[in-house]
Amino acid sequence: MQNRRNDKNRSLRVVVFSIWGLVLILFVGLGAAIWWQNGTNIALSQQPMQLSSTQNNEEITPIVASVTPEPSLTLAPNDTAVPSPAPLSSSAPQPSATLNFPTRTRNPSPTPRTTLPTVIGYSVRGRPLEIFAFGSGGREHLIIAGIHGGYEWNTVALADELIAYIGQHPEIIPADMRLYILRAFNPDGEARSHNIDGRANANGVDLNRNFPALWQAEWSRNGCWDYGPISAGPRAASEPETTALMDFMLTHRIEALISYHSAALGIFPGGQPPDADSTHLAEFLAAVSSYPYPPIDTGCTFTGQLIDWASNAGIPAVDIELTNHRDTDFEQNLRILKQFLAWKP
Repeated sequence: MQNRRNDKNRSLRVVVFSIWGLVLILFVGLGAAIWWQNGTNIALSQQPMQLSSTQNNEEITPIVASVTPEPSLTLAPNDTAVPSPAPLSSSAPQPSATLNFPTRTRNPSPTPRTTLPTVIGYSVRGRPLEIFAFGSGGREHLIIAGIHGGYEWNTVALADELIAYIGQHPEIIPADMRLYILRAFNPDGEARSHNIDGRANANGVDLNRNFPALWQAEWSRNGCWDYGPISAGPRAASEPETTALMDFMLTHRIEALISYHSAALGIFPGGQPPDADSTHLAEFLAAVSSYPYPPIDTGCTFTGQLIDWASNAGIPAVDIELTNHRDTDFEQNLRILKQFLAWKP
């Protein structure tokens, strides 16, 4: 009897332990399943994200930017590093990058610019001769600054101010007109010095004595600039700056020219004696300015001048002298600009 009771108790314990064992196995299995699922999700979340090849039925294309290498540099004796000359282009260079990244400028202008220049040639030291163009009409006018480089650096500053102003006020250009501005005709002299040592180009030539119009290798210095050694060049049009500008003017239909100088002598018409159209242009511009006209006569004999060559080529031209070697006379020259744009031969 006692033995049967003990056997029954043992059987009951076995059943209870079995039930607890099954419950434990279920809990362990469920925990393992949950752990495995969480571990899989974590592993998936740590993998790199890959974009689908399509999204909203539009193909996704990776963006790749191509960057144009900077131009090589050449070191000119006694001068700064400048870009090697590139082939001349009749239109402004276009950026080749797929994306519009900012570009670095070695010698930034003191005033903002709103259009890309066209390079019409290079100086002796390889600096570009930059012309800015405004408007798209058939009548073409031209403004030139910096023919005497750093000695007349304020004419370059004036050109930069005019370029910035026109860029902000493009409506100033008549619909039938195209205006060109050559901001620095003698960039080597402008870079070398902002005093008398900056007047000549890198060959020691006064570019305003180098044009094929009454050119002379020597001239009387009486009443003329005579603060240092300077030449007219070994022959007329011997300088790369001179020939580049002549080529540009002869391949365009330039109707009128202003060449800026400093300082103080007034407005000079082109031609010797002055031609009728250049005289008319000088009078027309003098009407809105305080610069002396007729100009002050110092007794200087002018040879190889740009405006005389332009006059001989049938292009009305004037020299305008700023008040001094420091100021741009911007307000006065803004009036002159508007008058210049209104002038017709």
